[in-house]
Amino acid sequence: MNLVQVLRRCEVFVGLDDSCLQEVASLSSWRRNIYNVGEFIFCENDVAKDFYILEEGEVNLVVALYDETSKGLTQTPVDIITKGAVFGWSSLVAPHSLTMSAICVKPSTVVAVDGVELNQLFDRDCSLGYEVMRGLVRVIGARLRDLRRTLASTEKVPPLEQKSHLE
Repeated sequence: MNLVQVLRRCEVFVGLDDSCLQEVASLSSWRRNIYNVGEFIFCENDVAKDFYILEEGEVNLVVALYDETSKGLTQTPVDIITKGAVFGWSSLVAPHSLTMSAICVKPSTVVAVDGVELNQLFDRDCSLGYEVMRGLVRVIGARLRDLRRTLASTEKVPPLEQKSHLE
């Protein structure tokens, strides 16, 4: 599948006309990578360099959380990335630090672009940048709502007593 077709199906680029999609696709840093099950695409706390689109497969976004039972860190899934979804958006916004790790749970094909180069395009074509960032905000908002639902369905603990900062 050519890159314009991948972009056209991507949640962030939906609604852009062909000339805008072609402008994004013309960036020189685009590349296609194939990952096996269990391979990490990136790790939490690393510098975010690339913006990714999942072309095929499935990727879990996970965070390292302390597990009281094992007395160590465990990779806790917080989102599932499926075909056409984006991840690595931290490459587009400061402080450019990855807040999660991405690990393949199915063989996956990913297209990636350098975040700096993509941001430079957005600086040159502010209208295009605005539309893509609007799409990205929709994606992030939906993921936060999903995460909130997931957290609401997990085990509850009593609320902490709130104390005034004057005490």
